[in-house]
Amino acid sequence: MAKLSDLVRKIDATAKSGDREKALSMLDTLLKKVPDNKALLARKEKYSKELELDRRISALEEKYGA
Repeated sequence: MAKLSDLVRKIDATAKSGDREKALSMLDTLLKKVPDNKALLARKEKYSKELELDRRISALEEKYGA
């Protein structure tokens, strides 16, 4: 298995590329193997908030045709 730090870098890179849903899925999988890791839980919360904001922005753009 890869090092935890390598996996976290890969998750961060996925999120930065704009695919937060995939990053959250990767985090969920990793949290099953390393439960109660505060750093991973914080990342999950952060990416969840970012995904929600992206969805809100997309909905507003769709609604107002921006």
